Order: sequence, then C-alpha cells, then structure tokens
Amino acid sequence: MPRYRVMHRVSKMWWEGEAPSAQEACQKAGWMVRDCWVRQYSSKGSGGWKVPDDNPELGRRPPT
Repeated sequence: MPRYRVMHRVSKMWWEGEAPSAQEACQKAGWMVRDCWVRQYSSKGSGGWKVPDDNPELGRRPPT
C-alpha cells in the first residue's frame, strides 16, 4: 500500500501513513481533501517524496 505525507494547508499540521489513494490519505488524516497538500513516498529519486500518481492536483504547492 502506498505511503503518503499530508499537510493540512490551514493548520500546517502533517500526517503520514499508508492509504490506498491520496484522497483516502486526506480522509484518514481527518481533513477535507481541498485543504490538503499530499506527497507520495517513492524509493526512486525525488528525495523520497513525489507528487501522487493517482491525484497530481493534490501535489500542487500550497499558495504562499
């Protein structure tokens, strides 16, 4: 099962764990999908974390 890191854009809190999809990772963290920034673990390059394969929109950088 893929491993995800999820940041809640409002509170800046992080959640890390396994989930079947990026959207379900947000739900497991207890946050609304629209409020999340998600990275998926990769053993190949990218410093270990990349934009989620199943939902690239959630991998966009939060606005500054």
